Amino acid sequence: MPNFPLLLVVIFGLSACSKAPEFDQSELTPAGEMTAKRVSHRTYVVEGEGVDSLQKLNFWTGFSLFRDPWVIAPSSTKDRDGLGPLFNTRSCISCHSRGGRGPAPEQGISSPTAMVIRLGLKDSVDKSLSFHDTETFKNYGEQIQPRAINTIHTSRLPEPLTPEAKLKLEYDLIKDTYPDGTQYELRKPHYELVDLAYSDIPDSIGLSPRFSPIVYGAGLLDAISEQDLLAQEDINDLDQDGISARYNRVPLIKLYLSSELQPDATKGVGRFGHKAKHPSLGQQIAAAFRDDIGITNSWYPEESCTQIQHKCAIASELGQHSSIEIPDKLLALVIDTNQFMAVPPARNLTSEKAQAGREIFYQAGCATCHTPSYTTAANYPVAALANQKIWPYTDLALHDMGQGLADGVTENDASGQEWRTPPLWGLGAQKIFRKQPLYLHDGRARSVEEAILWHGGEAQSSNTYFKKLSKIERQQLVAFLNAI
Repeated sequence: MPNFPLLLVVIFGLSACSKAPEFDQSELTPAGEMTAKRVSHRTYVVEGEGVDSLQKLNFWTGFSLFRDPWVIAPSSTKDRDGLGPLFNTRSCISCHSRGGRGPAPEQGISSPTAMVIRLGLKDSVDKSLSFHDTETFKNYGEQIQPRAINTIHTSRLPEPLTPEAKLKLEYDLIKDTYPDGTQYELRKPHYELVDLAYSDIPDSIGLSPRFSPIVYGAGLLDAISEQDLLAQEDINDLDQDGISARYNRVPLIKLYLSSELQPDATKGVGRFGHKAKHPSLGQQIAAAFRDDIGITNSWYPEESCTQIQHKCAIASELGQHSSIEIPDKLLALVIDTNQFMAVPPARNLTSEKAQAGREIFYQAGCATCHTPSYTTAANYPVAALANQKIWPYTDLALHDMGQGLADGVTENDASGQEWRTPPLWGLGAQKIFRKQPLYLHDGRARSVEEAILWHGGEAQSSNTYFKKLSKIERQQLVAFLNAI
């Protein structure tokens, strides 16, 4: 573990009025024993230092399934056929390039790879109506698939399948000025579905764009005790700090690596996905296989073909799979890859600039939602992930982020203005792999600074605090965020 000289502790020690806690040496290794030994300049895909030889083997075996594209069934490649019939992408890595975020969504009309469009009832619609009862669900399901396999059968499927839709993306540029006179610019996206294959989308249905998140550190987020998360819940803002953290209660498909949930539990606390749609890493990955690649599994054994997509059903039958398309033993290997992917170590965190930014981070109230640290559950079934002091900077809770970031779509208990707090660890490492890293749930922000400026709702006070800082202080805060 890197040494943190006592002199630096003195230099960067807390003043009497600072809200920042004393610097902890463990902040330099934010994932404990699952921190990478060094920052890679090629990829995030490296196993954590704490894995044993068998876990390392499983990590890299699972990575082959994470990396290689799936193909149309039937094929000679039985372990990776079953693509589609409708799908978003052919492989996990095409959405999570190098274990991070995928390619940026294109402006204009496209079939995006690393962005999915979820569908749901708008907040304004009477919730006595279920989205599953709507014509839109019967036509398209919960997610738009912009690609389809090219399968033809002389008698049963004489014409190939048609993708469900394409995405039209445009940006408005919003220019504004800080109180100190410095100008800034934000991008406001506009989303529209075009070339719809089955029906128009009525006004009661909203579009919810989701840009692929980072993968590293997911196993440690899964290992945080549910009790520790729920201790942060404050739905009615009883402490009157303006923050009303709450957790999305979501369907639990089946138990996975949890000693806290009862075998007959039907709901769990959501912690994965931009709206905390899934309660466990296993369920998140299984859902992505079915919804994004079209690969059925024991968690989601049914194809995503809807009631009226008859050609999709026929194409599925022509694939000649008598059961699910990825067996549990292979799915478990992909989960291992996600579980054991290391978090980058802190970078330049002991610099004077970053430490000044650390003070500002706490003073601005950022740590209220971006909870800095946890110790993972001591009884988590995977010993390499248990009892680790970690620094992810997230409470994994839902927060009202204001109208500016709202998609207007209800998902389980999450409203259209609520988003799960994303982890911040490794944030600055994105610049190593991408000239223009993108931030927020839909990738609209082209910098950490832009992402902060989009914060509204419960985070409005922190936004206002940030705007009133001097240019040097704003740069210090960004330097800290890029260092953790």
